Amino acid sequence: IRENFRKMRKASVTEVIDNAITATMSRTIITHGTTEAMVLAMLIFGGPVLFYFALALTIGIVFGIYSSVLVMAPITMWLGIKREDLVKPVKKKDDGPEVYTP
Repeated sequence: IRENFRKMRKASVTEVIDNAITATMSRTIITHGTTEAMVLAMLIFGGPVLFYFALALTIGIVFGIYSSVLVMAPITMWLGIKREDLVKPVKKKDDGPEVYTP
């Protein structure tokens, strides 16, 4: 979201958050898919020793994606995050005389 505030200077906060979620959604799905494939292999082929560990990882992955995509954006809006909170102000150059210090 912070990077999109810098890129999309004229957009509203809602548009910036929506664009940030849309941009990261494909990366999130790919990461979740590859990680979950490995965890499901542990769940199926790991036997009784790894079953509950793989089950806990699966639940953690699902809730992690849920919270990062569907919970964080509304909380950000609820907190009233503004562009000024995330982007440093641009310093204006002073037109005064230049002073060089050794």
